[in-house]
Amino acid sequence: MKISILRSKFLEGLKSVQNIVAGKGSLPIIQNVMIEAKGSAIELTTTDLDISIRSTVSCDVKEEGASTLPVKLLFNLMVKAPEGEVEVTIDTNEQATIKAGSASYKLNGKPESEFPRLNAGEDSNEYIMPRQTLQEMLRKTSYAASQDDTRRTLKGVLMSFKDSRLTMVATDGRRLALVEKEMEFPKNAERDIVLPSKAVQELQRSLNGDGDVRINVHNSKISFSFGDVQIYSKLMDDAYPNYRQVIPAECAEKIVVDRQLLLNALERASVMTMDEAHSTKLIFESNRLTVTSAASEIGEAKDEVPIKYAGEKIEIMFNPNYVMDPLKAIDDDEVSINLNNGHSPAVIKCSIPFLYVLMPLRIN
Repeated sequence: MKISILRSKFLEGLKSVQNIVAGKGSLPIIQNVMIEAKGSAIELTTTDLDISIRSTVSCDVKEEGASTLPVKLLFNLMVKAPEGEVEVTIDTNEQATIKAGSASYKLNGKPESEFPRLNAGEDSNEYIMPRQTLQEMLRKTSYAASQDDTRRTLKGVLMSFKDSRLTMVATDGRRLALVEKEMEFPKNAERDIVLPSKAVQELQRSLNGDGDVRINVHNSKISFSFGDVQIYSKLMDDAYPNYRQVIPAECAEKIVVDRQLLLNALERASVMTMDEAHSTKLIFESNRLTVTSAASEIGEAKDEVPIKYAGEKIEIMFNPNYVMDPLKAIDDDEVSINLNNGHSPAVIKCSIPFLYVLMPLRIN
């Protein structure tokens, strides 16, 4: 195999795939990037066996072929290399000779035949949507997914394709984020899938720019194709819990507040919770919200925010980070906080089809 490629293009392609690679102690072959040269481009592929990513980069292919090279080392070489043409030659013994400007390197590779393949499969359900929409839906929900390894299913994000809409849900048992978007797909393509956290993270990192993303789901696998990138992932096989049963049917009180003012007040008050259990009290009164946090032997923080509310006084305690997370993820100027009392879940809503359910902490 022999190619000539612009250093900046090669670096960009390696950058897009280098995060999906197994760590030390795993199979040596999956610490490598597979390079396939054919036609007028190379395909760069990495995998950790659960998720794979492929990037296509145009170049001058002088001799077609395929091999694998250590991806982290190759990426670091291209970071340091001068701008200009880079020539890569890989011989039949899988040894690569790389020439970049005045520098030259030799890297030992491994045969591409040893590299595992992960494809979405045939006869899949297909969905097409703007890539920015998918990225935004993940941004508005994924922070609520569990970080607990013992709750494996809740570490993923539910994607429910039903009733001509995509509903995306993430929850850790203490809070739940949900966003919906209308979509067109055939009735026989209705299904629920649980996207693993690794795939969620890689999509959020990669789904930049305009254009559509093509989603193909086949049994226990899924693929996302956009631009010159394809991401393949296994799906989680556990059933997602019935999330709708934790969403309150109705709330007696509705408080409207400026999103940024509330976020600023919570950030100021939460400074006092850094060394103790994260808890901030919200006191809702007529047209006024008081935000307080206290830490024993240190002191107390208190802030006030104007609100639109004319009901009875309500005191409720939350982890401040859990309130700030959705406020950072949405863009509306105003949000509504819907409550029944200081002991039942709160529901945060905005102008788009989005809701966030948060369980309160106990007030001693």
